[in-house]
Amino acid sequence: MKSYVIDASVACRFLLREDLSDEAILVLRGFLDGELELMAPELVNYEVGNALWKAVRQGVLGLSEAELAYSDFLRLGLVQLELGREQLVDALIWGVRVDSTYYDSVYVSLSKSAGATFLTADDALYEKIRGEIRVIHLRDF
Repeated sequence: MKSYVIDASVACRFLLREDLSDEAILVLRGFLDGELELMAPELVNYEVGNALWKAVRQGVLGLSEAELAYSDFLRLGLVQLELGREQLVDALIWGVRVDSTYYDSVYVSLSKSAGATFLTADDALYEKIRGEIRVIHLRDF
């Protein structure tokens, strides 16, 4: 079974219609069918929650729709890994080294320590880290 660390740019596309949502749904199906292992730090819950909040504020979703979508997301059973001190410091180093936010670097550090491929739909982040770690852009999945 292939293992991937996904970031919020992928996870949000499970719930919200955006470019590459169809590809994200294929990833989700692979996970639900037991073909893929998907991992993320607990941070993904907060980022997805914030994206849904924003969608409600912008009138894209109603509050009840967002609440249902978020509850469904939290029940998916993604493997949520807690980062230890070494990984948290590693994320800081990665962020400075490749000029990405600390939040994005948490996913990078986790994928590196878990020995998993990092899956993202974030164009800028992908460009900064490709060649540094195993990473796939969602469009190429």
